[in-house]
Parts: sequence; structure tokens; C-alpha cells
Amino acid sequence: MKYVNGSTQYAPVLIPYEGPTGVGVHMSRRLFACLSLLTMVFAGCGSSDTRTSTPTATTTASSNITISPTSAVEGSSTLELTITGAGFAGEGLCASCLNSVVVWTTPTGTDRLATTFVSSTTLKAAVTADLLANAASAQVTVETWAEGAASPRSVSKPAGFSVKALATGAPTISALSPPSTRVGSPELTVTITGANFLNTNFMNTSVAFWTTDPNNLHDHGTMLNTTFVNGSQLSVVIPATLMANSTSVQIVVLNGDVMGMSDGYFGYPKSNSLTFTVAP
Repeated sequence: MKYVNGSTQYAPVLIPYEGPTGVGVHMSRRLFACLSLLTMVFAGCGSSDTRTSTPTATTTASSNITISPTSAVEGSSTLELTITGAGFAGEGLCASCLNSVVVWTTPTGTDRLATTFVSSTTLKAAVTADLLANAASAQVTVETWAEGAASPRSVSKPAGFSVKALATGAPTISALSPPSTRVGSPELTVTITGANFLNTNFMNTSVAFWTTDPNNLHDHGTMLNTTFVNGSQLSVVIPATLMANSTSVQIVVLNGDVMGMSDGYFGYPKSNSLTFTVAP
């Protein structure tokens, strides 16, 4: 083995032998073949010293993606976006030297979101609070890049995300205390601080929900036992069963008819959402 310009090179292996004309050398073909194979392996994407061209892997992002959730109310905290598609690349796929990144685009600019590779069909991305501060329409795409490339190898079709303005008279949430707990915690009381909380009568009161999708409380929401303290404070009880596993959820508040909510109607004025975390 020798080094040329900082790169590892393999020279033919010379083995002495005694032939009809005396002592000479020859190269072991089998050993040379093995060393040639090793050279190609070491020249792969795991070694930045020897790669000189863009990888030719064919993994590409899906032409269509779906996202969940598809909207949030302005003023919400950082939320986790789930992107579903096909052909995503990332952690664990080093052989392809490709990486998929979720991109958030509005008329005012483009942001590449912190992206977690889950599988070739699922990505997670963090939509930060600053992107949700004001009402806006965004387009979400997935770009798949080859390492060191000047442009993405592929870009998915966009999926729309809406940051909605607060409805007139809707409650708002500014803080949760505590904002997190540990897996296996017993029943926990959380104080919600905000504004426009109501307790006028049974048909016009504030109720908090635990949800992974504030836009679909019917399928992904749990109504919490909510106590009205005053117009800027609520007290809610989170049952131990919801904290049995690590998770990150959204807490939202609706002002309306408790019986209507119990019956599955959620078209009441809704607050922004804040994140509550159950840590391992």
C-alpha cells in the first residue's frame, strides 16, 4: 500500500518464485482482485478523500407527498410535521450518499426545516414558532440531494400548509406550566395561561384538548378535565394513561358548548396550540 496525493493506493503484490531461468517475481491474481475490490469499497461515500464524482445512486423523492397536520393557528409553538411519500433518503442509507430535506416556502422566502429521516416513506420536520407567528400560506416540498451537489437531484410536488388567523373571540394560549413531564408520570395538573377564556354558562365555556392534530380533534383529540380560573387562566388534568409513552402533542383550547364537543362537534372558536412533551 502507498499514498498518492493523500489518497490510499494499492500496488500489485509481488511474490518471489523460482522458475526455469532463475528467481523472479509474479503478482498473485487472486490477491490483486481482492485488493482491487477493497479499493472500490474504500473509495465509496464513506471516504471523502477518494470520491471525486457525484454518486450515481438512483433513489429519488416521491412526486407526490402528503403532510399532517395541514394547518395551524397563528401564534402556535413549534410543531412536528409528518411527511408521507416514497423514495426518501437519509440516515442508514449512506450507500446512496443521498439526503432528503423538507422545504417550507412562502411568498416572503424559503426555509429548509430540521428533518428527521424515519423511513423511505416517512419524514418528520420541525415547523418552528417563527414560521407560525402570522397568518400565511406555505408550500411544503421534499428535496433529495446527492452529497456535494450544487442542486437537488429531485423535488417533490408541493403540499399546502395554512397558518390561519385567530377567529374573532377565540381564546389564545401563551404558556403551559409545566410544559413537559416524564414517561410514567402520575396524573398531572397543568396551568394554561392566555386570554379570552370563558365560563359564561355550560354552552359557552373554555375546554382544553390534548391532540396530535389540532385540525382533527374528532379522531386525534382527547378532551381534558378543564377548570376555569379566570379569563387568563385555566387548570387542566392530564390522566396518567396519556403519559405512558414518550410523545410530543399540542394543547389547544376551544370556547363553546361542552355537550357539543362531547358529541363530536368542534367548529367553535379555537386557540393557537402549544407543545406539551412527554420525555423518555
